[in-house]
Amino acid sequence: MKVIYSLVTMIFISLSNPAFGQPELTQAELNQAADRHYASADLMLNKAYSQLMAELSNDRQDKLKKAQRAWIAFRDAHAELVASAYTGGSLQPLIRTQALIELTEHRTAELTKMHLTETTP
Repeated sequence: MKVIYSLVTMIFISLSNPAFGQPELTQAELNQAADRHYASADLMLNKAYSQLMAELSNDRQDKLKKAQRAWIAFRDAHAELVASAYTGGSLQPLIRTQALIELTEHRTAELTKMHLTETTP
């Protein structure tokens, strides 16, 4: 009876796993996927930044450059802070990259909104 109960429990756990039937990824593969996601997010940020810069006066371009440099310093420091909770662990690089992605996507949305405000009559 214990064998049947154990078997049913294992089957139930396997079926309730969202990754059932999908290959498991290694930590290195997860890190690589996160790195690709971050590269894409960074590309979109640079595009939003360039589009906004094209709409601003020289004075406002200087202010945006200053703000963007400060934001980059914040982004990097914040990602390091978040990841420091996992120091020495295999998750640390993934956690850092996820923080970079989240902040970068949020900043892209901010710059895109500013661009829309600048170009909307």
